[in-house]
Amino acid sequence: MQKLLREPLLHFLLIGAGLFFLYSFLNPTAEQIDNNVIRIENSDIQRLMKAYEQNWNAPPDSTTLKSLLKEEIKAEVFYREALRMQLDHNDEIIRRRLKQKYEFLVKDLADSQQPSDAELQAFYDENSNLYVAATKISFSQIYFSPDKRTNPRGDALTLLNQFIQKKEKDSNLKGLGDAFHLQQYFAERDYNDVRQLFGQDFAKAIFALDKEGWVDPIVSGYGVHLVNITAIQNESIQPFSEVKNKVLGDWKIAQQQLYNEQLYENLLKKYEVEYDLEKWGE
Repeated sequence: MQKLLREPLLHFLLIGAGLFFLYSFLNPTAEQIDNNVIRIENSDIQRLMKAYEQNWNAPPDSTTLKSLLKEEIKAEVFYREALRMQLDHNDEIIRRRLKQKYEFLVKDLADSQQPSDAELQAFYDENSNLYVAATKISFSQIYFSPDKRTNPRGDALTLLNQFIQKKEKDSNLKGLGDAFHLQQYFAERDYNDVRQLFGQDFAKAIFALDKEGWVDPIVSGYGVHLVNITAIQNESIQPFSEVKNKVLGDWKIAQQQLYNEQLYENLLKKYEVEYDLEKWGE
């Protein structure tokens, strides 16, 4: 029984039935478009009143409600006449919107599916490349301003040599270098974080390094920085337990795509598709 419930064909049949049910529920008067009866249901009136109240923070009075109904009837008349005149034919905006609405119905059905932990684990294992934690670097920096120094790189190299000779750690950096609008220590920052803070050239330079400790001065758009790399966390796959919610979201997106493809392939069988590419050189 459990094996049967996992069959994609069964899923498709359920989707088809669900689409038919949803369409019938959401469009109870759809079959009346071909005749001359316009029936305004209570649900339609409630929808109009709710939309008005959301816009104006007050319910419509009787006069306003009659005006809203008049506009609703006018819209329905024009809509039906436009369909009879086939004004929707070859209209790309209408085609795209109807396609979206159809896919939304499938999305609702896909979202209602709840996978077991075993299914999520299998999806995680098959798509582990989606859950890779980027390399992160922790570092300190001392800033040397080109506006305040004639040779900021030279000054940075002089201080670097002092640190190397004294085996200086980064615990006593206060007061060194020039004033800077960012802090001196940055913990566990990935490439994008560093790029946003210091610029692309700085980020490329620091992430090209593969060892901890003081390194040669690095230039950014601000000036020169003497950098001490204190820790490097290499790229790694995040544990399933930490990304389970993301795995669930990705699984639902994958299911929606699968359902859309299955639905399309089945619907396509109802049609005969004709085209000739010979004159286009195919």
